[in-house]
Amino acid sequence: MITALRGLVFVIAAVFMLMGLRWWFDPAGSAAEFGMTLSTGAGLSTEIGDISSLFISGSICMFAGLFTRDVRWFYAPLLLVVFAAIGRTVAWAFHDAALALNFIVPEIVFALINAAAIRYLDHDTSN
Repeated sequence: MITALRGLVFVIAAVFMLMGLRWWFDPAGSAAEFGMTLSTGAGLSTEIGDISSLFISGSICMFAGLFTRDVRWFYAPLLLVVFAAIGRTVAWAFHDAALALNFIVPEIVFALINAAAIRYLDHDTSN
């Protein structure tokens, strides 16, 4: 189970890294996947900078947790996706946004996987 969990975290970390880098090199394609239209000027800079940083930072933290075997690294990506899901729910409840369950559900799953990594990899001494 530990090996499978480590593998799952690795895959999620790799996907997060690719998603973050894609925001740098193909922001229009990335935005389209999120149902967004790109802003212009400072808004575009903010979208690319903020969204890419979320994914890249989350990825680096997950990789750091895996490679250092220090589960404290998994808290940051857990918080990132939990608050993204909460923010989406707030946007729906109070600001007429669509209820984006296609994003919220995976965010909750990613949070649960990071929580499992915190719980089960804490005492992992296997190679």
